Amino acid sequence: MTEFCKVPFLAEFSRPVSLLHPEMITLYSKIVHHPMDLGHVCRAIRRREYKNTRAIQLDVWRVFSNCINFHTHPSNKDNAIPSFISIANHLLDFFNNLWIEFMLPSDSPPRPPGTARISYVHATYQKRLEVRKQRLLQLSSTVLSSKCLQKVVNELDKLLSSGGLVDKLDSSAVLGDVNNASGDVLVFIHSVKQFTINIGQKLQSQDDYTVLELHRDLKKCYTEDVFEDDLLKKMKIGLRIDRILGKVLAPVHEVSCRGVNQSSIWGCMAAAIWARESRHKPYWPAIVLGILAPEEQKEDWHKALTERNEKRLPEKLLDDLRAAKKRAESGLTKKNSDQMSYFLVEFMGSHEFIWVKENAILENFDPNDDPNVAHAAGNITKKKRSTSYNAAQMDSALEEGKWALEEFEAYLNDTCGDQSDDEDEYNDAGYTYDVLCQTDEEAEALDEIDLEHENESDIEEQSEMLASEGYLDFSIAGRKLAKQRTTARKKQNAALAKKEKEKKAKGATSVATKTPSDDKRGQREVEARRKKRSRDHEKSLKDLERKAKKRDLAAEKKISSNEVRNKKGRAENIVKSFLLLKSMDDKNFNGPLFGPGTSIDPSGLLGMALAFRAAAGEIPFEDSNGKPFVENSWEKIDADEPRESSERCKRLEEQIGLIEEEIARVNAATERRLALTKEAEKHRDAARAKIFSEGDTARSVDVKVRARKGKAGRKSSDAGDSRPPSMPTEGAMDELDNVKSEVDSKIKVEAEEGKVGDAVEAKVDTMDTKNGEVATMDKIATDMKKEE
Repeated sequence: MTEFCKVPFLAEFSRPVSLLHPEMITLYSKIVHHPMDLGHVCRAIRRREYKNTRAIQLDVWRVFSNCINFHTHPSNKDNAIPSFISIANHLLDFFNNLWIEFMLPSDSPPRPPGTARISYVHATYQKRLEVRKQRLLQLSSTVLSSKCLQKVVNELDKLLSSGGLVDKLDSSAVLGDVNNASGDVLVFIHSVKQFTINIGQKLQSQDDYTVLELHRDLKKCYTEDVFEDDLLKKMKIGLRIDRILGKVLAPVHEVSCRGVNQSSIWGCMAAAIWARESRHKPYWPAIVLGILAPEEQKEDWHKALTERNEKRLPEKLLDDLRAAKKRAESGLTKKNSDQMSYFLVEFMGSHEFIWVKENAILENFDPNDDPNVAHAAGNITKKKRSTSYNAAQMDSALEEGKWALEEFEAYLNDTCGDQSDDEDEYNDAGYTYDVLCQTDEEAEALDEIDLEHENESDIEEQSEMLASEGYLDFSIAGRKLAKQRTTARKKQNAALAKKEKEKKAKGATSVATKTPSDDKRGQREVEARRKKRSRDHEKSLKDLERKAKKRDLAAEKKISSNEVRNKKGRAENIVKSFLLLKSMDDKNFNGPLFGPGTSIDPSGLLGMALAFRAAAGEIPFEDSNGKPFVENSWEKIDADEPRESSERCKRLEEQIGLIEEEIARVNAATERRLALTKEAEKHRDAARAKIFSEGDTARSVDVKVRARKGKAGRKSSDAGDSRPPSMPTEGAMDELDNVKSEVDSKIKVEAEEGKVGDAVEAKVDTMDTKNGEVATMDKIATDMKKEE
């Protein structure tokens, strides 16, 4: 708001209309139902009365929409001022541009996954990109002032000192710790510092520096040979640079869009000229408000200027000019050698608007040099024709043209609007934010009265302003639609009120016509409904009990998960449990023996695994001559070859170290084999228990099936196998414990034998140790296979 209140057009919006123009309050109150002024907004901001920023937006929008509504209303044709409409739209554009730059952070919030629809927030960010693009096109050739360039330097210094934050709205410091920066971040920091140095040199030399050059040089800081591998950081830095440019260039763009006071629509002029409607009419002072040029002469700002001024034209006048514009556009499309540009001009004095050809204008307007007199020199007929205009009107037009030219030249000398010598030029008039925040008792009293009269139409107006960003449609068609919506809302409210009234009347009638007999009848009906609900409840409880009993009976009859439904499966389970019990009780009953290693199929999985281990040197094997082939690392060292004892001792120490490493590896493998053996025993015991359980279950189910078949029509009893469950006997369990302890003792003896002896004996005994481990494991596997 501080930046917004610097514009010099806020006098008519600073206080309520009833205080500025009391003579208009009767008509104004009939048209505007919710008055608002900037003084109220600034005081509410200072007192922190707003709950959110959206409320501030709505009130500022309402200030200017009320102005547009009043001066475009059909009942206010006598007091309407078209230039006020243009000024209100101009200030509304400026406020919205400042809002998206100052009140939105640099980074847009992430979109939720899976949502194809663009939210209001993301649509606002997209619009900000479009506004920046159009602003850059319109200001590309604008020369920046020294104050504007200094503002850019200050913003860049703040960006570097904060680690990549433009202001408090930015949450992530993309540059991190600037003092400890490295890599591409350090290169970017040096580039920005060099850029600020170059700006300082331009300020000293007072060279012209345009907006396009500023944008190009800043973009080079983060796009040339930096952040090629970190595109996300590059994008975030670019967003922060664009936001700095947006905050600096938004006021500059506002200055370029200002109109001249001599224009009836406050049009933004491009030049002051002499123009005539036709060759039979005299030249007249005029200002250019629009340009249609051939393709080879067209520039970017031509279209922007024309569209801006067309929006400021009254609706009826714009409709009349559209036909002339179409003829001008069709004339430009014709492929003639003498193509000429067309200009939308406003004649001073009469304030008429017309599209004229290039040959109907004279550039370099000079109020003291009348072209009509110059063209009529030496021709009496032309002299008479040239003096056919009203001299008083010409003098008035010349005076307005002179003022318009002076105002336009003042803009050309101050394109950024910051060259005023008096910094407090508008403070005394009450235009700045600090002055508007001051207490105004008369205005505050009116504010309280206006707040009490807020109604439903204000809420609907707020919704429309949010949907259109403050640009309400006050055209003829827009007012018709608004009137239709108001009528529909009144009908809806009337229908709701009528229904409510009928409902209350019906309730009062029923209460008034009630008799004692009606009360008794009502009590009997209530009692009957209560009894019926009780019976239904009891019935539902009985149904639930019956269903629960059925589920319990079905659960008793259901076969468990360990049981087998067919006869063949039950027989297999019984045989398995019998054979297992027999092998545990009777030592003479042996299963299939584990065959020797020579009977292993070399193409099978076990054969290939043994072959790989033998190739790696982990197990011994015989070569083609029948000799054992074992390649140990310590055997490659010949301790007897050196003649010197020190060298032999050194080699013996190397052999000892290798042998100790092998012993440690063998011990680790032994511990692992013991752990695997214990794990295998657990699985074996679990498998035995499962086999015994399945056998017992199969016997009990078989007995039940035979009982049901032999005693048809009688209830099945719980008779099962009278034998106790088939479990291992005490002798079998003792035998298992003996076998286990014997295996453990053998493994420990083998491990201890590998550690005993000096280094030379270990060299020879390691082979025996490894062979003994293999033999021991073969015995363990054979015994376990027998037990199974």
